[in-house]
Amino acid sequence: MVVIGDSRKMVEVSSESVQLVVTSPPYFNVKDYGIENIGSIDDFHEYLQNIQQVFDECYRVLENGRYMCVNICDIISGDRKYPIPANYVAMLQRSGFEYREDLIWRKPSGIGAKGGGGASKRFGVFVQHPFPMYYFPNNIFEHILVFRKGRFDYKKITFEDKQRAAIDLGEAKTRWSSDIWDMTPETKNQYSKDSHPAMFPEELPEALIRLYTYPGETVLDPFLGSGTTTKVAAQLDRRSIGYEVNPAYLGLIRRKSGIAPKDLKLINQRGGKK
Repeated sequence: MVVIGDSRKMVEVSSESVQLVVTSPPYFNVKDYGIENIGSIDDFHEYLQNIQQVFDECYRVLENGRYMCVNICDIISGDRKYPIPANYVAMLQRSGFEYREDLIWRKPSGIGAKGGGGASKRFGVFVQHPFPMYYFPNNIFEHILVFRKGRFDYKKITFEDKQRAAIDLGEAKTRWSSDIWDMTPETKNQYSKDSHPAMFPEELPEALIRLYTYPGETVLDPFLGSGTTTKVAAQLDRRSIGYEVNPAYLGLIRRKSGIAPKDLKLINQRGGKK
């Protein structure tokens, strides 16, 4: 299900009906998402207050014992650096979540953070002025904050379901044995000439969906963007719910997900079902 609407009030989603939340909230005041949204708020505290509303809704709709994973990084806006991950940790705890992991998404050297503000070019200042007080490192990592709502009852999962979702240990040791994950960011939009400004790589939701859900369960992305989470969830035999405030991305979401229009349940908060 894709909802063209505001995830601060997810009235279309029943309480405790979702088994995983995977999302990357809009960056504060550095990206043009094509429409007025939370990311376009130019007051930092107001921005955080609005994100808090989404986190509270995610807590409501998430099933007890299940996980919420948030991809975010520090943001450089103007001449200031904003510690958004640190703020998010406190906000998610305020919503009721239990802090579990801080996974570091490390990007290849030379590929900068998508947080904007020249994050990938900061060391250039030091190259030009190799003196004390001119040091600014390039930012090549982001956080994947992992939180849980309550405790998970492992007895609820049948042996057959566990076998069906078993993960190859060789792959797990190679990709996920530590809390530093090496992934290459999405650099271009292959689905449309109209590029979304901040897409995360498909292997990010793919890993989290496989590690924290079973086939047939439901994944929510309250900031769907280009539809990456919807696409990957379908490929992994999971249901999905996505909220996107900008209707201009609907065509991109449809093309990217590969879901036929007749099989994609669409709800427009302003205009009902389509």
